[in-house]
Amino acid sequence: MSDPWWDEAFHAAYLEVYAHRDDAEAARDVAGLLPRLRQARGPILDAGCGAGRHLAALRAAGLPAVGCDLSRDLLRVAARRAAVQGRVCQGDLRRPPLAGGCGAVLCLFTVFGYGSEDDNAALLAALAALLAPGGWLVLDQPDPASLRAQLREHTVRTTAHGWTVHERRRLHGQRVEKTVLAVPPQGLPCHWRESVRLYAREELAALARGCQLLLEEVWPGLGGAEDQRGRLVAWLRRAPH
Repeated sequence: MSDPWWDEAFHAAYLEVYAHRDDAEAARDVAGLLPRLRQARGPILDAGCGAGRHLAALRAAGLPAVGCDLSRDLLRVAARRAAVQGRVCQGDLRRPPLAGGCGAVLCLFTVFGYGSEDDNAALLAALAALLAPGGWLVLDQPDPASLRAQLREHTVRTTAHGWTVHERRRLHGQRVEKTVLAVPPQGLPCHWRESVRLYAREELAALARGCQLLLEEVWPGLGGAEDQRGRLVAWLRRAPH
């Protein structure tokens, strides 16, 4: 990918800025996916698993889940979780260090859309290639219309550990861009930017067809068709044969 902003974003400070995205939230997220995931034939990959909160919830539910992420900082935190020890690996999702045959590949909490148009299409193809016939690729993305209607350009908040977090957001074409300044009670501030391509349902469907996947359903939240969270949860399926 041509613009590796994630090399700066996904370090230890990221966990403090997003500490409110906790294990309890992850358990609720996974609960909505379980009925379908329990039918998956093959292991489940938490792609971009980060610190392992969703992966831990998947394994607590008895699913044969593994995780992969590029960030060594986040994976060190994930490895402290007893439920996921030995079940995570470090690697670039553009070239996944994994065998195929997955019953499902999950991209939760906006893992997809970081790169250019070509980069994103190539990443989707790489993830699709990991699926067994009939397997699911689940993309949990912002819903473009909801995000545009609710965008807050500048917010300031204080974390539980006393960090002051300034976040500035803007829409730039089909991308949402955010700059983060995180100031600890002591020590040097941390700052980075994030940039994610917003995909409408029709655009995801077209990308999916290019990877021999079918967009079968879209949810507004991970809890299901009635879970109005302003998300676009796309269930993409590889043909059974």
